Amino acid sequence: MKITLAQRHLFNESKPIMEIEGVDGTVQWDECDLSNSPPYREKGSMTKHGKFPAYKYEELPTVFKDTDGNEHSIEDITSYRSSK
Repeated sequence: MKITLAQRHLFNESKPIMEIEGVDGTVQWDECDLSNSPPYREKGSMTKHGKFPAYKYEELPTVFKDTDGNEHSIEDITSYRSSK
């Protein structure tokens, strides 16, 4: 599944439930290391809230950690839903 940069930033905050190909049951997203990636939005002003930054999808991190500390490939995600 293709997960955009903006979605990855939001997933780090909301921690959704994921179904992963090859994994029985579901896992909960905990974090994806975005320290070397662009910010969620570029700096804006009070009335101009900033644009989404330009990036190359291929340069984004390819794995995320679940709440148990296991790493999973983002490409193996088959579906996701809210954790609330």
